[in-house]
Amino acid sequence: MGTMTEDQNPSSKTGSNQAWTLYNEYQAELSSQSQDKSSKGKSSRRKDKKQEGSAPGGAPAAAAAAEEEADPNGDATQNNPGPLKKRIEKKYEAPPAVRGFKKDEMSLEIMLLQDVGVGSLNKIGVVGQRGVGKTTLCRKILENERVKKSYSKMFWVTLSEVEVPKIEEPEVTVADGIVELTSDAKGVSSRLNRDDLSQQLKEDMYLIVFDGVWEAEENDYYKNLENCITGLPNEKGGAVIVTCRTEEAAEKLVGDENMHRLQPLNNPDSCWWIYNEAVRGKEIAEDKTVSKEVKEELMKRCGGLPWAAQMMGKIKAQQLAKANQNNDTQVS
Repeated sequence: MGTMTEDQNPSSKTGSNQAWTLYNEYQAELSSQSQDKSSKGKSSRRKDKKQEGSAPGGAPAAAAAAEEEADPNGDATQNNPGPLKKRIEKKYEAPPAVRGFKKDEMSLEIMLLQDVGVGSLNKIGVVGQRGVGKTTLCRKILENERVKKSYSKMFWVTLSEVEVPKIEEPEVTVADGIVELTSDAKGVSSRLNRDDLSQQLKEDMYLIVFDGVWEAEENDYYKNLENCITGLPNEKGGAVIVTCRTEEAAEKLVGDENMHRLQPLNNPDSCWWIYNEAVRGKEIAEDKTVSKEVKEELMKRCGGLPWAAQMMGKIKAQQLAKANQNNDTQVS
């Protein structure tokens, strides 16, 4: 039995036993609203074109080129995520705000603020399946005002799964007071031991996030990271957070005491907010017109994973943009 796409309508499920849910109805209505808005602007655009003329290679062509670059493989369905393959890169892209992580942030804050001081190194593991929000949660904790008061130096290390040749190592960047760098496990010690970075680690209390520790078969991978962590200076004290998909990998680096297990979201409102923001492309106020059933259906489809809800929203936004572009092309 085939799985319906988000834009499928009731007439397309003839012969299928799958229920036409309120969620599907909302998606169809959303597409209809987008097309109506486009239609309302047709008459005014016709007048503008008569007055100004139509320049070749103008906005429609540019929009088409932008869409082709953004979505080269076409639309995606729930059970056929092929078009998403090129988007699944280890690259942090934070939404304007975060929903559903309040308790997790409080738990992580307590771990970071207890037993800190000169000569100590606090080690914490954040574990959870892909897309559950480990990276986003850690980014959020770096913005926590109480944490920032305790740790005056902050570092973000993105771990590459492949060895990065020394000649190709990306430059260290500083954004919002956070030192950011990318490295493989083998070279991370030498990168942090650079004179400028090593001196910062010795002068003040620091917090380092090692993002993307993966489950490796080679013991050398963990040994390199372990040597890096144990070799960090602790004159002023500091803390280390590692993000992993499995507890086994995290325990090899930080032990099993300070382990935060991040679970999928269980609040339909949080999932819907993330999805709807991705559709609209901006932070929006809560939509109270959407029914509880629609939000629950979305949470079921994304499995409570913020990343999945965000990607579903982006796909929907691309579909709406494509429909609007087709309408514009027909007008011209």
